[in-house]
Amino acid sequence: MSAIYGAQNWSPLHVRNDFMFERGNVKGFATQGGETGVNAWVGPNSNPGAFPDTPFVIGVAHCFGEAVQPGNIRSVDIEQLFNFAGTFNLPSGLSIAAIRGCQSIASGTTFGSGSVNEYLYGIQGKTYVQGTINAAAGFVAALFGQLDTSGASAVVTSGYVSALHLDMGATSALASTSPNFVNAETITNTTAVAVNSALKVIASLQYLFDLTDEGQGGSAWVVTSSGVSTQAKSLKVKVNGTTYYIPLCTSTT
Repeated sequence: MSAIYGAQNWSPLHVRNDFMFERGNVKGFATQGGETGVNAWVGPNSNPGAFPDTPFVIGVAHCFGEAVQPGNIRSVDIEQLFNFAGTFNLPSGLSIAAIRGCQSIASGTTFGSGSVNEYLYGIQGKTYVQGTINAAAGFVAALFGQLDTSGASAVVTSGYVSALHLDMGATSALASTSPNFVNAETITNTTAVAVNSALKVIASLQYLFDLTDEGQGGSAWVVTSSGVSTQAKSLKVKVNGTTYYIPLCTSTT
């Protein structure tokens, strides 16, 4: 194993014959990821969908037994290189993704009992912390999106370009009451520990927010109010290290 880890930019996909690909639940993933309900390693002859809990899973598991690793290590490393010396054209409506995760709930199928917490992910990223994180100015994240424009010839002339893009689709057939339970972004911390903030911004920006109201002719949530009454409640924020308060208001109209 030392010969494998000794290589720079190591990836098990490049040395896949040295690892076991397991069809069935992989106990190591369930234990380290904190999921419950998976109690045993399921062998390679598991029947996908069979009782009690044997979905089709291909797992690549490895562990680090040394304090210092020699290079960039990724359990899965997929890189797409666009090196055509000209304009690369993709037909309208098509897309290219290095990794794609999709869960499709078919018509007539109901996911969830409505009585217990059940989870369905297109893509899950998780960092499971039991030890200590001491990464100085480095990044430790469950899901990390990076947009690198440091190339000398990098130019952006159109489109929505971002490190993270959340899209709700072009059309929707949700029932009238369904939108009340749908959010473009949800941030939760249900622990008893009050973390620093829901959103931390350290950036060189022209605007903190760039907002466009597309609902009800542009007046769904960017509205003109009269009879505004300032309330005793405020939002507590921190700007340049100093605490400030944004007052909350109500309108009689």
